[in-house]
Amino acid sequence: MKVKDNEIVRRFHAAPDSFKLAVLCGPNATRCQALANELAAPLAGNAERVDLTIADLSESAARLNDEATSASLFGDKRYIMVHLNSGEAVRAAASIENLLESQTSGDPVFIVAAGMADKTALAKKIAKAPDALIATCYETSQGDAVTAISGMARDEGLRISRDMSAAIAALTSNDLVLAKLEIEKLVLYLDATPDNPREAEADLLSVLGAENDEEDLGLLINAAMSGDIRKLTSELASAMIIGFSEVGLIRLMLRHLSKLAELRAKVDQGGNIGKLVNHPSIFWKDRDNFARQLGLWPAAHIARLIERILSLEIALKSSGQPERVLVEQELLTIARKAAQAKKSVGQKSAGMR
Repeated sequence: MKVKDNEIVRRFHAAPDSFKLAVLCGPNATRCQALANELAAPLAGNAERVDLTIADLSESAARLNDEATSASLFGDKRYIMVHLNSGEAVRAAASIENLLESQTSGDPVFIVAAGMADKTALAKKIAKAPDALIATCYETSQGDAVTAISGMARDEGLRISRDMSAAIAALTSNDLVLAKLEIEKLVLYLDATPDNPREAEADLLSVLGAENDEEDLGLLINAAMSGDIRKLTSELASAMIIGFSEVGLIRLMLRHLSKLAELRAKVDQGGNIGKLVNHPSIFWKDRDNFARQLGLWPAAHIARLIERILSLEIALKSSGQPERVLVEQELLTIARKAAQAKKSVGQKSAGMR
């Protein structure tokens, strides 16, 4: 069944036992992952999560259905999370079709297939299945973003002008996941609630963002994503003295990852990295960084990283640990992963000489 992206979570949660599969596809990788997290949220606290990749699904066409219908060790509820890029989705078609054709009910499967178009044969089969949901996450237009941001603010008890909604849209490149972080920051600052609404002055956005030097935060992000642990450590030491906004870094990180996911999907479809990163939409200072990172991060790992950063934003509010510590730990984890990938790429290059 094909539904709109703003309906899929409600439809699934209203009748979770009626659907064996929910798929998020389209160009907006950040929103695909955010919606997948919302779909799984009721299960995340007490159900076993099983992560699968294209390598798992390529082993056997029955693998996905077998996982969905297998009982956990202790008989607990389970759910399956799969990350695929557009090319991998085609390769996983047999496994997904096998799941759709199965007459055995099982645990829910959530697939994030950022970059896959809804016009593919696989997407059309999923759309025709009565026990499956598929939604396409498109890039949001400025007008739609402004309207959505105004609605978000209103629902949270925040009164903002349309000009302020437009400013938030511009700040977040019309990404509603990032815009929601900005709204939540304003809500927390003003202690606004639906029962106790507060009005946000036009200059409040710049006040809360005043400590966010995007170029400095970009240095942290690129050092981590490029696997330069020494540089990241040095930049973190400097940041300890100057200070930075953890929420601001998350916002920029998600924006960076969303663009990287978009470029990765084009590379996987045969695009040339050099031509892609030299497009006018890529800031000239970031071109070498994107080129380097496209060589280190496959689509499935970018999708997983988006999920981790979204989870980190939640952890900042609920873990009780210092925000700076959580962010630094995550950046160092990312840098180590990228450094391993860089070493592997270097070894392969040496082996080809």
